[in-house]
Amino acid sequence: MNRIRINQLLLAGLVTFVVWIAVELLVEQVVGRILFGESIQQQWVQTTDVLSWGVPNYVLNILIALVNCMILIWLYAALRPMYGVGTKTALITSAFGVIFGFSVTLNGINLGLFPPQLGMVEFLYELIEFPIAMLAGAWVYEGMSEPLVNF
Repeated sequence: MNRIRINQLLLAGLVTFVVWIAVELLVEQVVGRILFGESIQQQWVQTTDVLSWGVPNYVLNILIALVNCMILIWLYAALRPMYGVGTKTALITSAFGVIFGFSVTLNGINLGLFPPQLGMVEFLYELIEFPIAMLAGAWVYEGMSEPLVNF
């Protein structure tokens, strides 16, 4: 139980990444547009230069997200001996990610990189995306043998 299984970590990190993207599309592009219309999307376009991105920008963005997912699964695996296997540890790991994401968001707002409303809405999205992606990744890391229901 104390040894981190590298092959499982890589697979679980990839699954975490794919689930994160799927949930992000659902939350931000469907639910977010229902709640906020186009206003949040328009603020991102006005605030960032994302419309002029080229292939290197997209590749870097994807690689950073993939590495972040691998790090989160590694953290989950490292926390298993302390908190046990399953949902509780996945949610604890998710909480670390949420706290780190919140600090990055606050710093971006403080530096004037994006407006407070935009940062806070993005943070609310992450409150949904982090736990769901982590639960999926943890389930894969554990071998998909049974649901992660033990608290």
